[in-house]
Amino acid sequence: METLLSGRKPDRVPVVPFATGYAARLCGLGLKTFYTDMKACVQAQLLARDLHGYDQTPIFGWADWGGWEFGGEIQFPISESHGAPWTARHPVEKVSDLERLKLPDPQSAGWYPLLMEFNRLITGLGFPAKIPAGSVTSVVAGMIGVERLLRWYLKEPEAVRVAYRMATDLILKGAEMVIGHFGTRCSAGYGAPLDANSLISNTIFERFAWPCLEEIHRTLMEKGVNRFTVHLCGDHRGNLEAWAALTFPPRSIISIGSQVGIMEAAAVFGPSHIIAGNVSTTVLAVGSYEDVLLEARRCIEVGKDLAGGFILMPACEMPVLTPPINVHALLVAARKYGTYE
Repeated sequence: METLLSGRKPDRVPVVPFATGYAARLCGLGLKTFYTDMKACVQAQLLARDLHGYDQTPIFGWADWGGWEFGGEIQFPISESHGAPWTARHPVEKVSDLERLKLPDPQSAGWYPLLMEFNRLITGLGFPAKIPAGSVTSVVAGMIGVERLLRWYLKEPEAVRVAYRMATDLILKGAEMVIGHFGTRCSAGYGAPLDANSLISNTIFERFAWPCLEEIHRTLMEKGVNRFTVHLCGDHRGNLEAWAALTFPPRSIISIGSQVGIMEAAAVFGPSHIIAGNVSTTVLAVGSYEDVLLEARRCIEVGKDLAGGFILMPACEMPVLTPPINVHALLVAARKYGTYE
C-alpha cells in the first residue's frame, strides 16, 4: 500500500476487503462489543488481517451516523443480521426542531469518544489516525431521517441547507479535534451511500452536498491532511464528474460500487488517483470459492494496469456472514492474476 500510495508499482495488486463486522464474526466477537470496545475492535481487525494476509489497516465507523451525535438515539447490532449500528431516533422531526438544535461538542458527542480511543490505539501501533470526513448527506440524514430528507429537498430546501451547514461544522470540528491530538499524519475517509443517484439526482447532489464536501476537502488539505479515501457507495454514475471536480490530494483512493465500471471511474478521475473495486458483495456472501476467484479476476484484469493504480476491494463492506474461504479467494486472485513483473 505504501508503494502504491507513493506512485510506484507494487509487487501485486493490494487487497483491501473493507472488513469490519466480518472480522468481528471471524474472531467470535459480538457486533455490539466490536463497535463499543475499541481494544477488541482493533484486535479483531488485526487478527483477521494476519490470518488472511490482506492489506487493510484497522478502520472505524459505520454508515448511519449524525443522529446520535446531534442528540438522537443509536441502536447497536443485536445479531449478525443487523451488520452495523443504525439511528433509532432522529433528533429532527420538524423544521422547528432544527432551529433549536445546537452544534455538538465532539469531545463527548456520539461516536467521537470511541473514535478518539480507537485513534489512540492505532497510532500507538504506528498507523495514521482516522478522520471521518463525511459524507455530509449521511450526517444530515442521521439528523432528519432519510425519507424526511428526501421530501425536504423539495418542500423545505432552506431547512436542508441549515442542516448541511451544521453537519459540515460538526465534521470540521471533529477533524480539528483529531488533528489537535494526533497531528496531521491522518487519513480522511468517508462513504457516500445517500448521495447515490438511486436516491437523489446529480442536480440535488451538486446543489446541497458538493459545496460542503469541497469545503471539507480544502480545509483538511490546508491543515496538512494529504490522504483521502472515498467510497462511492451505490450508483454514482450521474455524479462522477462532480466528484472528480472536488479538490483531492494526489493519490487519493476512489472506491466504487458495483453500478460504476472500473474503467468508467478511471476515465473520469484520471491517473492522479487510485481506483478501488469492485468485487460483487453478493458473490462474496453467497457464491462459491470459484465464483469469487472468477469475479476477482475480472476486476483485476480490468483495473490492474490503470495509470493511477488499482486496489482489489469489494463493492461495499464485506458482508458479515461471508465464508472465510471467499475472502481467501481475493488473496489468491491477487497473487495469481495481479502480480507485476
